Amino acid sequence: MAMRKIVSGTDCELVLDGRIDGPAANELEVEVLGLAKTPLQAVYVNLAGADFLCSAAIRVLLQHHRQWKALGRTLVVSRTSPEVDEILDLTGMRDLIVDAG
Repeated sequence: MAMRKIVSGTDCELVLDGRIDGPAANELEVEVLGLAKTPLQAVYVNLAGADFLCSAAIRVLLQHHRQWKALGRTLVVSRTSPEVDEILDLTGMRDLIVDAG
């Protein structure tokens, strides 16, 4: 997995490319935990270049989506590849963590 971070004001876009497996899910969680310590108000996870999303990565996204929401902040998936979109749809997570806008 490759990860790029683009910060603009109080927003951040995390762009993830490639296979998001167990070790990559750990990297994602470490990054999100670090971002939680900043004054950022929104994190958008761009998965348009990802071709696989494991259950551990889904857990990371869902858990931190809920935590950020409880704090009045935003952490959502902003874009998905067709492969990731299908995985999120099959697991029932699409409507929970993917930004509808």
